[in-house]
Amino acid sequence: MSRMFLIDGKPMKTWNVFVGCRFECSYCSARKAALTRLKHNYYYLDGFTPKFCATRMNQRFNPGDFIFVAYMGDIAWCPREWVERILARIRISPGNNFLFCSKNPGAYKKWNVEFPPNLYLGTTLETNRDYRLTKAPPPLLRLKDLVKIPWPRKFVSIEPIMDFDLEIFVSWLHWLKPAIIEVGVDNYHNHLQEPSGSKVASLLEHLRDSCPTVVEKEGLERLGIKP
Repeated sequence: MSRMFLIDGKPMKTWNVFVGCRFECSYCSARKAALTRLKHNYYYLDGFTPKFCATRMNQRFNPGDFIFVAYMGDIAWCPREWVERILARIRISPGNNFLFCSKNPGAYKKWNVEFPPNLYLGTTLETNRDYRLTKAPPPLLRLKDLVKIPWPRKFVSIEPIMDFDLEIFVSWLHWLKPAIIEVGVDNYHNHLQEPSGSKVASLLEHLRDSCPTVVEKEGLERLGIKP
């Protein structure tokens, strides 16, 4: 994902209590930042190696904040004992909503933990196709793994959106029934195979009819989508 987005008119906050990832997505802006402009930062001295950032456990949040946990990484690489510490903090912040978003949502079940009600469980589905630009599980497996989890608050990031098969992709999202879907483009010039503006417009029309909250991120206008 790239650049924070608005939920109910407020920008989502980040809580990088866990950073790093080994999926090596070719278009990952977080990994690129960790290996370049942030390479002298304490948390990235060893590159994008997954790690728990205990000093950030006491980060303060304002009432009503929506917080993306591990924005600078993928929470799936987080060991169970660290996940339990993060969840304990989430439980004592009932005035906030939190988000886990992973390209390996199968980890949510493998942890075998109890999730608090103010947590959204999410995944990234840039497309229904497997372009093999990452070491993460392919999109269809991500979908199936998240569908298997009986959780009312699910989230999908369609970013950076890549060319897709409209009927198949819409059927996937109807099957998953996420509470929030955010849609965004490649803002970092990765030369991805993108869909036409008309196809994205058709997708958004379907999503608005079926999903309670659809977030259209800044940058979609490049594909001809009117804000």
